[in-house]
Amino acid sequence: MNTKRIYKESIGGNISKGSGREGNYTGYNRASNRRKRSVHVKKLFVGILSLFMIFGLSAFYGSGLVSAHDNAKDDPVRCKYYKSIQIHSGDTLWNIAEEYMTEDYESVSEYITEVKKINKLSSDQIQDSQYLTVPYYDYR
Repeated sequence: MNTKRIYKESIGGNISKGSGREGNYTGYNRASNRRKRSVHVKKLFVGILSLFMIFGLSAFYGSGLVSAHDNAKDDPVRCKYYKSIQIHSGDTLWNIAEEYMTEDYESVSEYITEVKKINKLSSDQIQDSQYLTVPYYDYR
């Protein structure tokens, strides 16, 4: 049994061999299949091209949006440091605050409160030859 006959029987037609209509069915199916395949290939090509464009554009624009080191060189960083000092005769917390306090503190009393907290002092009294830890800010 040849394929033309199977096709004729499947569509239910009684087309005789010499009628001339049998070529129309096979030619129509071939052209239709080619057209479908061509449309499918074009859609596939457009889809793949679109994906490449999306990935390319996102990589190009995304790299400019985020940078971990963008302002690292422009802005100096202020860090808090600690220094151990020895108390001499006549020193007070107020004198120490005037010497080591930076503009990062709003007032002298705020700085003294922090010095007392760091050194676990309950009063403003300090002793000669005592060591205190004092905070200060500086640029890295």
